[in-house]
Amino acid sequence: MVSAAAGIRTLVISTDPAPSLGDALNRSLAAAPRRIPLRRGILDAVEIDAPRALERWLAKRRESFERIALRGTWLDRDDVSRLLRLSLPGIDELAALFEIARLARTGRYGLIVVDTAPTGHTLRMLTMPESLRGLARVFDGMQAKHRVLVEALRGGWVPDAEDALIEAIDRDGRDLQALLRDPALVHVSWVTLPESMAVEETADAAASLSSNGIPLRDVIVNRLTPPPERRCGWCDGRRVLERRALVALPARVRRVPLIGVAERTTEPRGPRALRSIGAEIAAGRPAVSHGRSSSRSVWRASLPVAPSADVLPLIAGDGTRLILFGGKGGVGKTTCAAATALAIASAGPGRRVLLLSTDPAHSLADVFGAPVCDSVGTVPEGPLNLQVREIDAARAFRDVRGRYAAAIDSLFDRLTRQSSGGGVGLDAGHDRQVMHGLIDLAPPGIDELAAVIDVTDLIESSATDLVVMDTAPSGHALRLLEMPALVQDWTKALMSILLKYQPVVGIGELGAVLLKLSQGLGRLRALLVDTHRTSFVVVTRAAALPRAETQRLMRRLHRMGIHVPATIVNAVGRGTCARCRAVAAGQQREVTRLQRAMPRQTPIVIAPAELPPPYGLAALRRWHRTWRRTQIPFSGEISSKRIS
Repeated sequence: MVSAAAGIRTLVISTDPAPSLGDALNRSLAAAPRRIPLRRGILDAVEIDAPRALERWLAKRRESFERIALRGTWLDRDDVSRLLRLSLPGIDELAALFEIARLARTGRYGLIVVDTAPTGHTLRMLTMPESLRGLARVFDGMQAKHRVLVEALRGGWVPDAEDALIEAIDRDGRDLQALLRDPALVHVSWVTLPESMAVEETADAAASLSSNGIPLRDVIVNRLTPPPERRCGWCDGRRVLERRALVALPARVRRVPLIGVAERTTEPRGPRALRSIGAEIAAGRPAVSHGRSSSRSVWRASLPVAPSADVLPLIAGDGTRLILFGGKGGVGKTTCAAATALAIASAGPGRRVLLLSTDPAHSLADVFGAPVCDSVGTVPEGPLNLQVREIDAARAFRDVRGRYAAAIDSLFDRLTRQSSGGGVGLDAGHDRQVMHGLIDLAPPGIDELAAVIDVTDLIESSATDLVVMDTAPSGHALRLLEMPALVQDWTKALMSILLKYQPVVGIGELGAVLLKLSQGLGRLRALLVDTHRTSFVVVTRAAALPRAETQRLMRRLHRMGIHVPATIVNAVGRGTCARCRAVAAGQQREVTRLQRAMPRQTPIVIAPAELPPPYGLAALRRWHRTWRRTQIPFSGEISSKRIS
């Protein structure tokens, strides 16, 4: 808004698979730029449609890709077409970069502002240029066989259109790498909240950016509590906690400007409200929150919700084997998942519960205040029947890749011994390399899926009774749920290619690897739509943007046939000053709107706000006992009370 008002033609782009940009602008957006009406200046906005953007990029290159694969492998046209339709790595992230670059090349805009996906997938997007160069290397390996053949027949090689395409893809990757590292052209502003978990995530993100050579320009600290007009224990406590959280940032992060943005009483939507935030960011006010006291008091919102039956039976029935927690980034799904898993394990000591995170930006360790890693372990002083794990998706995929590579080598070793590369027109050395390269063309997100398949095996075995999964934010959680069908088709395509070898050496260990992967995907697909064994709990906040995203998420889950037993509205309530009462009144309105939009059979559970937020075993147990199922309509005064 500020740049547009200053006369700079501006485009704002959302790369989030579950975008909220249109909700924030209070305007319906599409995959093509749309004009946002302003009193002064030109502002366009677009929400990227990743599959459409990728298809646009592929359409101009598909024939060349097919020619390269047909020249450099034993694959036929159907095989090539099928693999290209099913597989290119990092579809959301690659498509976002393609589209940003395409729009930048139009020369229509003086400034492009990118609203990215949540942390883990934004960091993945910023490393995608190297993946693009990897794609060029795979096709270059295929083209090498054709070059050798032509050189032998003609006595020389003249680069053709396919060589030019490979070089162009590699050059695009190099150019994007250079662009992201150029502080004169690209400014990276990291947005965080003044809360300990968000600050920890920001520190990790800053370290990742630094290791990739991407300069961080500033950190924008959003929703800082302004000084109350009158003494308010809630506001004073929040300001103390906010200051402590920001002081905990590593020195290397605090050396960049920390710009503060004050919390509004109502969620900012539309150009006028967003313009005021833009002006505040442009002013560069330091994000320093000075508390009036150092009190360690714990406050909890008192809600107008009568005591109700235990909410656990709503979420986890006796036959439930998998519970997924998902929602918009920043709504508290990790804390809700952890509190639920702890409550279930404590209520039934004989029920073995595994709590795990598939979010690339893990937070379970922060919630428990204890180390959590990729190996299954217990929480110190926690129930012995509760185990926790933060999945390292990259490591899980490396394991799959390792088994695949070993099986490929075993297959070609036998091929070399038995047929000396003949029999089906194979070049054993080159085709070995090509088969190794096919795993690099695996569909997007197969790394996360490989880890989840291991979880499916646990559920199908007797090793655990219940898995509680903290998923990535909405868009990527949906991708994970929709992906098994795509990856299973890709696996079957590889199997059909592998069967071309069967007359020579059989399918051997590689067939076993692919068969196991396909079977695991089949079990996962069946589990996800089994309403008796699987539930998806949607976590949201009582605010307009989270509510709008929750409604879209619910519709997608319904179309996919995934059971939603409850929606948790997290962190409801505030203090007793005039400003807190205004915020609480807005929350009441949003809960009522959500109730009206939800199917009657989907209960809404209210989880009250606590200050400080519930971290650690004791706080999580205490907080979970306060959850209540709402009455309809949700009404009454929200207040707060000091509980210690």
